[in-house]
Amino acid sequence: MQDPLFSRCIGYLLVGAAVAICTSGCSTPAKMSADQLAAIGVVEGIRYWDAQGRLAREGYQCFVTGEKRENFSCSKTVGLFPTCLSRVEFVADDNNLVSRLRVADPACMGTP
Repeated sequence: MQDPLFSRCIGYLLVGAAVAICTSGCSTPAKMSADQLAAIGVVEGIRYWDAQGRLAREGYQCFVTGEKRENFSCSKTVGLFPTCLSRVEFVADDNNLVSRLRVADPACMGTP
């Protein structure tokens, strides 16, 4: 038969560990900087398919809209609790080069 004090201590440890795991993920992830984008090779002036491929290697999924399919919106789900969406947007010009590169602030579920 187990000691009730031992069982209670184990219970407190499990609750403490669960709280620590949950609160460690509560911060909003940082917005990707221009330096971080440049480090993976996504800069204005490269071919849009190169930018799309490099973002895909980082876990982003790109969707294309526009009359000439020139508006790219690439997003990635980050975080555990809360779940956030990180987005990189750019336009492909008439020469298929990236222009108007923009990184949006992370959008998180459950936050105002």
